[in-house]
Amino acid sequence: MFMPGIFNPGIAGESSELNFSLVNRKQWVGIENAPSTLFMHVAMPFSINGRKNGFGLVVLKESIGLFSTQLVQLQYAYKKKVLNGVMSLGLQGGILQENFDSDKIHIPTSDYHTSTDVSIPKGQLEGIIPDFSMGIWFNHRDFYAGLSASHLFESTIKLKAGKDATDENSYNTRASRTFYLTNGYNIALTNPLYTVQPSFLLKTDLTVWQMDLSTKVLYKERFWGGLGYRWQDAIIVMAGIKLQQGLSVGYSYDISTSAVAGFSSGSHEIFLGFTKKIGTATVSKKQKSVRIL
Repeated sequence: MFMPGIFNPGIAGESSELNFSLVNRKQWVGIENAPSTLFMHVAMPFSINGRKNGFGLVVLKESIGLFSTQLVQLQYAYKKKVLNGVMSLGLQGGILQENFDSDKIHIPTSDYHTSTDVSIPKGQLEGIIPDFSMGIWFNHRDFYAGLSASHLFESTIKLKAGKDATDENSYNTRASRTFYLTNGYNIALTNPLYTVQPSFLLKTDLTVWQMDLSTKVLYKERFWGGLGYRWQDAIIVMAGIKLQQGLSVGYSYDISTSAVAGFSSGSHEIFLGFTKKIGTATVSKKQKSVRIL
């Protein structure tokens, strides 16, 4: 909920500020080669002929098992006022690099296994493809909603050992098209110091489905805490604070509810955010008569 820009480019430039967000996630601590993810998103608004637009940058570094993924992409969002809110259409494009460390493949020593199987790759494999995403985002004072799709063309990534490797010596994997549907609300309570913000995020590649349900309570627009539930996977506890000079820090802990709980102590995620006002001139405290220019 803190970084919708990593899955929906329509959010880019939504506020009037420069926004920097960084998330470091360590999943299923205690399991060897468990997923580890570092996300960075930078976004800011800009104007063309008096109309507000958005610009963003997404950087991803992730490792899962013997695979690692790096992604660097730019975002552009076109915005238009609709029904007392702002409708945004976002496009995202750049490169996606996939790596596979086949030297770490474990082959048991037995009469039923052989290390000379030609189908087993050797060496460090890597492949790079152009990659694109798009999204629609609607922002209202009381709620938001978004629909997006990543890896639009489901491109095949040819993993090769070295630049001189031929296509015949490559191993293929695919960047599956993935859809994201999200919705959240700002519910003002009788006590104006508190705001309740429920939200959900549905993710699917039309083969696997995952649903996140979350509720965050914001106090004095500065402190927050909340609970979440990832369907058939984990209960999530989160807390954070907005510091001075536009800095925000947050932490969440996933308590596994699946069979993974028998092997892992849970998942940890640290959030760092920074916002800065842009596009405003500094007003001098000195006064000058308009008659003496």
